[in-house]
Amino acid sequence: MSVLQPDTDIDARILAVEQRLIAREARLREGAAGLAGQLRQTLQPQRLLLPAGGVALGIAALLSLRRRHPAMPAPPRPPGAPLDVPWAHLLGLAWPMLPERWRHRINPVVASSLVTLGLPLAERLLGVQRRSTLPLATVAEVDLARLGGRWFLVGELPVPLQAEALQPPELGLLPRDDGQFDLLQRRIDRHGTQGSEARVQPVPGSQGARLRISRWPEALQWLDWAWTEQAVLHVDEAYDEVLIGSPERDSLWLLSRRPELVAERRQALVQIARDRGFAVQKLRFSGPAS
Repeated sequence: MSVLQPDTDIDARILAVEQRLIAREARLREGAAGLAGQLRQTLQPQRLLLPAGGVALGIAALLSLRRRHPAMPAPPRPPGAPLDVPWAHLLGLAWPMLPERWRHRINPVVASSLVTLGLPLAERLLGVQRRSTLPLATVAEVDLARLGGRWFLVGELPVPLQAEALQPPELGLLPRDDGQFDLLQRRIDRHGTQGSEARVQPVPGSQGARLRISRWPEALQWLDWAWTEQAVLHVDEAYDEVLIGSPERDSLWLLSRRPELVAERRQALVQIARDRGFAVQKLRFSGPAS
């Protein structure tokens, strides 16, 4: 039996590692491309045409009214007065309490669009201000090129309005020529397959550690409040797991390249989120921890 020389053995090992890395990147690209095709078939723009048109008309009317009647500054809140109540968010919390037969009459896509697009608009109209929070620590730097590809949403906060997913929702983060990303999401529940699409862009000067996300139609993305900010709290060296949360600590994503996350890694990510001030006891997990 022949024995490899040390130099030859090392070269063979390096070659094997390079081949595995090349194969892994090819699988990620193929998976993301396949997911993108499936999601774009699932997404039906004509279903969102009426809501988007209504939103656009509402914004136009609002801007017109503000030009005619400039808003007066709100008087200071007297000492001892009750705190402002986030009525818009209470509407979202009330959804699971509605009778199931009522919820079945409302298309999940329409409900999700109302919450995603309508609640921020309602907050602006009602003058709702979010509580100030401590700065959210992020990773030092994110290689956005390696962040792209196919992901599984194995844990999320808050609990979505849609029915519980039958399998971990899939996300495709697809790079664009302008340095931004298209974010495609597919969720399968008892109502069928639901899809959504968003735009993602890095916050300038954040080294990719902070991202801005908008689910609004492209024609309305010039509006400041059409975007929400998210922070990358953790990413492993292999870019196989990512933890993303909002500065207000009201949304959180646990992402993995695989549908299942090893129990120890899930606990580690949850601990990171807990240390950052997130209500991890409200997390919903998709798929068993392996």
